Amino acid sequence: MGVAAGVASRSAAASVTAFRTSLADVPVEDLDDRERIDLLTELERLKGAVAAAQARATDAFRRSHEKAAPQDAARSVGSQVALARRESPTLGDRFVGMARALVHEMPATMAALTDGDIGERHAVEVVRETATLTREDRTEVDRRLAGVLPRLGPRAAGRAARRVAAELDAASVVRRMEAAAASRRVSVRPAPDGMAWLTVLAPLRDAVGAYAAVRARAQLVVGGGCDDEAPDGRGLGAVMADTATRLLAGLAVGQVQPVEVHLVMTDRALLGTGDPAASVDTPARIPGHGSVPAPVARRWVRDAGDASVWLRRLYTSPDGRDLVAMDARRRLFTGLLRRMVVLRDDVCATPWCDSPVVHADHVHPARNGGPTSLANAAGLCARCNLVKEAPGWQVVVVRGSPHELEVRTPTGHLHRSLSPPLLGWGSNPPPDDESVLERHLAALLDAA
Repeated sequence: MGVAAGVASRSAAASVTAFRTSLADVPVEDLDDRERIDLLTELERLKGAVAAAQARATDAFRRSHEKAAPQDAARSVGSQVALARRESPTLGDRFVGMARALVHEMPATMAALTDGDIGERHAVEVVRETATLTREDRTEVDRRLAGVLPRLGPRAAGRAARRVAAELDAASVVRRMEAAAASRRVSVRPAPDGMAWLTVLAPLRDAVGAYAAVRARAQLVVGGGCDDEAPDGRGLGAVMADTATRLLAGLAVGQVQPVEVHLVMTDRALLGTGDPAASVDTPARIPGHGSVPAPVARRWVRDAGDASVWLRRLYTSPDGRDLVAMDARRRLFTGLLRRMVVLRDDVCATPWCDSPVVHADHVHPARNGGPTSLANAAGLCARCNLVKEAPGWQVVVVRGSPHELEVRTPTGHLHRSLSPPLLGWGSNPPPDDESVLERHLAALLDAA
């Protein structure tokens, strides 16, 4: 039975692989426009059917794992599913929960997804809006929406599910809103073009009130009604953004933000010195946020005014790809080593996680004799640092420069992650032939 099941599973995966590769041979140039639209329609329906198949496979995997290792099931399953779907562990957990709800509690939504009448986003919205309901109430929401889901967009489907949920169990919806208020927070994430989104998640009335106050102040500035601040050519939106960030930072008008930003750039790009063959326009990088054009980085340094600007030399491999040492004059060795790990790995070293680095952890555990060295370190988020300790997980260093990890999951699947070039992906360094100098510097650092 076990051999037959293994052959069947390989056959299923091989069949899907063959179908996927066949899509590249679809003769789109030979079709007329009507046929192309028909093809787009069917491919979109296929996405829903694929999501349904993934949900069934995910739930079967969850149930199997819970029988084998119930104490570690939730975290380990979510992380393995995330690796398979090439997304973050948080999204992996979300898909595991959605799969469970679809397979066991929402047959009509699952049928619509299987038939391609709705997409994965529809299912995500409906499952999320019914998360606090009992199994019976969730099934009732599913029954009521069965006939209308294919007519709705994802957001409309979520609103419809929320309305029925509030009707069936108003108390659970109130508890959910109270829990949401307790989770209020401020977060920041990178945006394109050297910008960032600063998000304040707060109760609706408080957020609307704060927005109205910032807007009123900005309207006064733009209208020339403020003696302490001029618009200086800024529009209403720009003044609102400047006002909000200034007030949150507790700064006076015109005061420089006194915060440490790890801006990594070449000496040539910053000062015009160094290798004359190097470009003065090599982009800088902020670990965890991405690249910044060299002129913008220079302007940030120049506009710092009277604020302190600290320069720290980073010693790289001869090709400039990898960080091998850095000045330690402002930090103890432990703090410096952790900073090097963050600078090297940029974000969590688990493939496709992309969460900020929280833990600088031993790849080969210290309890088993693993050294506290840059080569044996990995920058990980808290979730990935914990899950790798679960039974069946193994992480090893494949090579030291560039730093490459291999992650083995309990199912035996292998995934590799590579630390980015020091200046970020796309900086296109030469081939990484390890030199005598690089090995010497790395050995000195490990021996320190």
